Amino acid sequence: MGKVIVVFVGPAGSGKSTLVAAYSKWLREGGIPVYTVNLDPAVDRTPYEPDFDVRTIVDAREIARKYGLGPNGALVKSMEFIAENLEAILSKIASTDTDYVLVDTPGQMEVFLFRDLAWRLGEGLKKISEQSYAIFILDASVIKDPADYAFLLVMSTAVQLRLNLETAPVINKADLAPNIEFRGDIWRDYARLSRMLKESHTLYTDMLRDIMKVLLTYNKRVEVPRVSALKGEGMEELHRLILEMGCSCGDLS
Repeated sequence: MGKVIVVFVGPAGSGKSTLVAAYSKWLREGGIPVYTVNLDPAVDRTPYEPDFDVRTIVDAREIARKYGLGPNGALVKSMEFIAENLEAILSKIASTDTDYVLVDTPGQMEVFLFRDLAWRLGEGLKKISEQSYAIFILDASVIKDPADYAFLLVMSTAVQLRLNLETAPVINKADLAPNIEFRGDIWRDYARLSRMLKESHTLYTDMLRDIMKVLLTYNKRVEVPRVSALKGEGMEELHRLILEMGCSCGDLS
């Protein structure tokens, strides 16, 4: 098996960095070499020791001082510097001989994802390894009803379109919201989920049902793990998901 590269994407507070820390620890404890990459130039500290840290190239706080920018402006400017140095970053990733590379992305997802940097990163990673994937992470506490659960698929697909990498959703902080009604995967839950959305019968839920019908024809069937990065729970399920993404057969269970 060649090098597996996994990009972790999600909104602020979803636990991306903590999940990178937990999963990399789980891999190492299993004897699997792993290389961690921090691409967030604005983070104060990471819960893991990155093997490559983009802050050695650009630090958002220094950018803010140098150009007299606020936090958001400094982050946008930092993305420009990262884009300019992307080939050097990709070269670092390509040179590692580890089995797994975990890429931690900026906390402000939209600043990274909705710029051409995201597409260029995805294309560059695929040149390094065909086994390059993305994980979209969502905080379990925001999933309060069937529409929120359905929205996981929509957002995961949006990430896939922006990065041009096969993407799957993961629910983090499951220990803080143990009563999520759905479990398994969106594909298996679809009939029930569609029925519940139909019962709501609002423009939003009707739209979600129609969108899901289309998206499910293009997405590979995989599990949707519920993990707790903070407690290190669900790492085996996350690992199985990543293996499934690399298998043309989809769900391996």
